[in-house]
Amino acid sequence: MLGTASIFNAKYKGSDKIERNSTFNNRFVGNILAGREFPIGNSKQNVFTIDLKIANSGGRYFTPVDLSASIAKNTEVLNENMYNAERLPSYFRTDLRFGFRLNNARRKLTHTFYLDLQNVTANDNIFTRRYNQMMKTVGDVSQIGFFPDILYRLQF
Repeated sequence: MLGTASIFNAKYKGSDKIERNSTFNNRFVGNILAGREFPIGNSKQNVFTIDLKIANSGGRYFTPVDLSASIAKNTEVLNENMYNAERLPSYFRTDLRFGFRLNNARRKLTHTFYLDLQNVTANDNIFTRRYNQMMKTVGDVSQIGFFPDILYRLQF
C-alpha cells in the first residue's frame, strides 16, 4: 500500500508584474495505491492479484473563452485578461484491476491476464472548457468515463 499527498500553491509573476495562477496550480493532489497477491494452485506458483488506485486532485485553473469574440471570429478566442482566473471542479478517479498470472517453470513462461476497470465510479471529470463552433456555446470537455480494459501478456 502506498499513499501520497501534496498541498501547494503554484503561481507566477509575468513581465507585467501581475501574479497569476499557474496552469498546474491544482492546490492539492492525493493518491492511494493498494494491491494484494494471492498464491493459488497446488504448488502455489500461480497468482491472483487485485489492485486499487484512488486519485484526487484540485481542479485546474484555465483561461475562460470570450464567447462574443469567438462567435464573431467563428473560432475559439480566450479572454487573455482573465488568464488562468477560473478553476475547474476537482478531479476524482478510482481504478480497480483484477489479474491472474500463470507461471510455467518448465517452459520458463508466464501468462498474465488482467481486467482493468478504469474510473470504476464513472466520475465525470472535466478536462477543459471549449468553444463549440456549431452550437455557438462554451461547453465542458470531459475525460474518459468508465472504461474496462483487458490485457494479456506473455513473458518468456
